[in-house]
Amino acid sequence: MNDDRLVGMLSALRTERMERTADQKLRARLENAWTVRETQRGLMWRLRRPVLVVATAALVFGSIATTLSAPGDSALYTLRVTIEDLAIALHRDPEDRAEYLVSLLEQRTAEAARLEATGNALAASHAREIERDTLRMVQQNLPVAPEVVEPAPTESPSPSPTLSPTPSPTPSPVPTATERPATPPPPTAPPATAKPAATPTAKPTTAATPQAVSFTGTIKNPDGTYATNVCVQISPNTTCSVVTSSGTFRVTFSAKLGQSVTLNFTRSDGVKTYKATLTKTVSSTYVDVGIVLLRVQ
Repeated sequence: MNDDRLVGMLSALRTERMERTADQKLRARLENAWTVRETQRGLMWRLRRPVLVVATAALVFGSIATTLSAPGDSALYTLRVTIEDLAIALHRDPEDRAEYLVSLLEQRTAEAARLEATGNALAASHAREIERDTLRMVQQNLPVAPEVVEPAPTESPSPSPTLSPTPSPTPSPVPTATERPATPPPPTAPPATAKPAATPTAKPTTAATPQAVSFTGTIKNPDGTYATNVCVQISPNTTCSVVTSSGTFRVTFSAKLGQSVTLNFTRSDGVKTYKATLTKTVSSTYVDVGIVLLRVQ
């Protein structure tokens, strides 16, 4: 029974008089038809809402996944970079934030190199600009490792020489000069013209730029067991860059290639204090320092 027929039958009841039995049958039939219709509508509506929610969620997650995997030559790459930059605030731990920034820098550097290799100059220049902005963020958020200045060697005093007596000279006979006939002077050669010496051009020297560097290693107690709750500092007067929760550590900071960096390790159990110091030269962006052994101070 459709809606028009139901409305027509209800309108006809206004002007007609029926027997009580027929009226009750007709009323019951109409009520059953209305109840069935409402039940069907309610079931369809209840099914429609979850379908709409699932479809909307799939559309949103699909759009986010497409944006976060957009390449550098896509129109969504700028939106991807913006979302990744906003996610920096979600990393509250300094070491976690440093690792996230380093991973962003590596991804964007690889993307710029890929675009340059494919010959897309416009997208590659845009990717390189984003890479430089990311490098500035890395340098601003990472602690800067201080330069380790090695003491200059002191010169030992050399012994002063002793004076020895000089022998007195003995007079030697002076020979008498004999006159020789004058010889004509030799002909003089024309002076040679000197060619100007070529001065070498000095090549400009490029200074090393700071970059994100990670030192990793294992730290142990004097008895050889793995040490926990160890404060790792890149300078004695700074706060802890990392507090280890296991026997391994990883500290990320800003330094130059060839720079010497000193790490300070401190742990206290309330009775004794354990310390260690390690100096390494930055040879790459990832340096494994090996095993660090704490000693009682």
